[in-house]
Amino acid sequence: MKKKLTNIIFILCFLACMIVPAVFLNTKEKQISSIDNKMLAEWPGLDWTLKTNTKVEDYLNDRIGFREQAIEAYTELNDKLFHVMVHPLFMYGKDGQIFYKDPSYIKGYQHMNTDEGYLDTFVDFLAATDGYLKEKDIEFVYFLCPDKKSIYPEYFPDSIHVNEERPGIIDYMRQELNEKDVRYIIPDEELKAAKEHQVVYNKLYDATHWNEDGAFIGHELIDKRIQAAFDDVKPLTRDDYLRLMEHRDTLDVAKFTIDDMVPHYALINDRGNDMTSYLFESVMLTDNSFYSHFTNPECGNNRRLLVFCDSYFGNYHKFYQDRFSEVYFLHWHNYKYLQYYVNLMFPDMVIFETAERCIAGEMIGEKDEDGSRISTIDFEGIYYEPPYLKSAKVNPEKAATSAGLYDGMNMDASQNVAYVLTEIRGVNRDGTTLYLNVNEGDPAVSINGYLESIDGREYDVYANLGSEQWVECDYQYLHEMSEESGVKQFSINVQRRYLMEETITLVAVAQDTHEAYLLDNLEVRYSEE
Repeated sequence: MKKKLTNIIFILCFLACMIVPAVFLNTKEKQISSIDNKMLAEWPGLDWTLKTNTKVEDYLNDRIGFREQAIEAYTELNDKLFHVMVHPLFMYGKDGQIFYKDPSYIKGYQHMNTDEGYLDTFVDFLAATDGYLKEKDIEFVYFLCPDKKSIYPEYFPDSIHVNEERPGIIDYMRQELNEKDVRYIIPDEELKAAKEHQVVYNKLYDATHWNEDGAFIGHELIDKRIQAAFDDVKPLTRDDYLRLMEHRDTLDVAKFTIDDMVPHYALINDRGNDMTSYLFESVMLTDNSFYSHFTNPECGNNRRLLVFCDSYFGNYHKFYQDRFSEVYFLHWHNYKYLQYYVNLMFPDMVIFETAERCIAGEMIGEKDEDGSRISTIDFEGIYYEPPYLKSAKVNPEKAATSAGLYDGMNMDASQNVAYVLTEIRGVNRDGTTLYLNVNEGDPAVSINGYLESIDGREYDVYANLGSEQWVECDYQYLHEMSEESGVKQFSINVQRRYLMEETITLVAVAQDTHEAYLLDNLEVRYSEE
């Protein structure tokens, strides 16, 4: 009888272990796991052909009840009993150092995913960006943030070997950037020198980034470029920050118990105004991660800084918001809009930052079965509309305008192009007059249209916003849309606070002869309605 009762209890416990997790299945949409910082699989639906079988399994594996508690308990027990890290994102190196263990990260350490062809394309993009900004008299610097494995390779597991016959990503990028004469900073040597007397990447906490002591060294190198270019921007100095040591008891993006002290820099006299919400709803963003916007009218200059970044720079606007009159940070994923941002924000300097692990992983991507590269980040054939040549002479005869695109209209032979304005946002239009409400309205004004070449030549479109402030009306993303549709599209984008009661002159410039043809004069007038 006693044995029978024991068997019944065992069976009930076994059934409970099978049934209870299923009862507590997490069915909520758009859930993120706190244990491994990933988006949980969504329900794919059932398919009688069984094509969704694998996706259903992924869904059940991700969302089964008590999954995170089970993983956490298993991970903690292995760490405490055997000092073995079985975490899905991280691993132990030597001396208890924690490292990222994504496959692309490890391949980057081994020099196994230095894709020279892709990196050449990326450097070509940086060279084109540098060249475009030089033409606009805008300072530029590309910043490559090294991984912890590149600064502390002595702590990486001995079981993981390096192919010394192949170049690493940092060495190859440095070689190509020098060859293409791109303005850049790669602070690997400075960080290696600094690690002799201070910790620049934490031993445990946040294994994927430098700590704030390391970050300050990197931004000091940027500041040297800033000081060489602008004598009215005050230097970056540690005296402006309170350096604190803060305790961390878990990893930054996952539940794993640690005991680590990390540095934190707090700006002592923060006079910046957080304006992040001002343009957020109006500005075009493919990725709004890290977007921030600060103004500081008390900084003593009228300089504007635009930073394209990832998580290595995402929180470091504090090193700039007290020194520039205006600072914009946004994810580098928005690279196809770079020219659009330049003409919307009028920066004096542009910084483009990427992490080494990002180049080794997300950017390069994986190889398909046929050996072709799979990546959503395509830098090939980047397009920048050249800045307006002020030497171009505008033909005063206005081009024809129609209700739609040119379609066999009887036009004077002297007219080379036809165009139409299709959309105007942020102002009210009455003919050629744009009424700007001084009391309310969208923070950004957008004027969009199409251009049709009558004489078969290629044209660029420009706008003079007044006071000889010329802006380009095309950018990579819009250029791709034009190529796809077969119709030249153009767009003027300006912050309403920069619009004065002046004339916006819209012109088309022939790419071969640089002859300019007047499209329209749009008069901006203030109104209270």
